[in-house]
Amino acid sequence: MESLTLTQIKDFAIVFLALLAFIVLLGNVIKTVKGWLQPGMSEKEWKAEVDRKLGSDNERIKSLEDGNKVVCRALIAMLSHEINGNSVDKLQSAMTDLQNYLIER
Repeated sequence: MESLTLTQIKDFAIVFLALLAFIVLLGNVIKTVKGWLQPGMSEKEWKAEVDRKLGSDNERIKSLEDGNKVVCRALIAMLSHEINGNSVDKLQSAMTDLQNYLIER
């Protein structure tokens, strides 16, 4: 048997590393093609997700609008009471509304 020379060992290592690089390259190509063929979310799923988020945002905005109305009514009642000193019933009603809003919030 012939003994292996350094050149033969070097050639074998180069061919072996080239084969491994080809396998890795092939795996990445397959992974990329699969990614193109199977998108993360279909259009229907995406639209349903957007509609759900918009619905919850709309509810939160309406809740904030209701709270702003209650606070404005309370502020008007306080100003009315401060100006003429007679609007105690409006002030009590506004306080009750504000308490109910803050408790149910």
